[in-house]
Amino acid sequence: MRSIFVLSSAALLASSFLLLSEAARKAFREPLNRHDNFVIPDGSGPDRWGCTFQQSAVKVTNAGTRILIGKDSSSKPFSCGELIYGEEGLSYGVYSIDMIASNVVGQVTSFFLIANEDSEIDIEITGLNSHIGWMNIWHAHKQHPISIDLGFDASEGWHTYQFEWRKDFVEWSVDGKVILHRTDIPTTPPSQANYRLAINSWTQVNQEKDIQWAGQFKMPTDGRIPQAMFRNIQYRP
Repeated sequence: MRSIFVLSSAALLASSFLLLSEAARKAFREPLNRHDNFVIPDGSGPDRWGCTFQQSAVKVTNAGTRILIGKDSSSKPFSCGELIYGEEGLSYGVYSIDMIASNVVGQVTSFFLIANEDSEIDIEITGLNSHIGWMNIWHAHKQHPISIDLGFDASEGWHTYQFEWRKDFVEWSVDGKVILHRTDIPTTPPSQANYRLAINSWTQVNQEKDIQWAGQFKMPTDGRIPQAMFRNIQYRP
């Protein structure tokens, strides 16, 4: 009897998650001048990166959130930062943020929706060329990036970056202008994955295949601060 109850409870939970994931979520907007509704990872990060996420790298300012590259890691050459919105099980809708990207070679500025470590919708800008935005979909452990000429230097001021995720398409916009619409790559439905929203900035230091994408990070010696700025993270169904 106990095993039957457990299985029934599991089925009920799965059903509830499916219904909640597919239902329209409540809109939210966070100016990012405080982190009450966010998680800040500390001491973690992919092995291939040249940095670990440290809470000390994520700073609150009057203008929003600043993520710095530093040397606070005990296991990697550099420290970097990530901020994850606290609500889980996010669903279809429109996600946007204001960013000032880094122009330091090897530093990546990212805004993305991620689930199960194999499903992802990205907006990324690298310091190798801060005039280019990379719009990407990860599905079934494979990525499908497309580079877009933004028409400006993303490191020189605030711009609004957005993606709209629906069942049959993903559409990216910058400053209210559509720059890419994709129907060719499927995305894992929210009923089958636990999507979360995040921002981060990290460093590429290893000699690997994507070195021409971001470049190889070295701490600037010309007075530039290796940082990315974020504000006004938003969602609407």
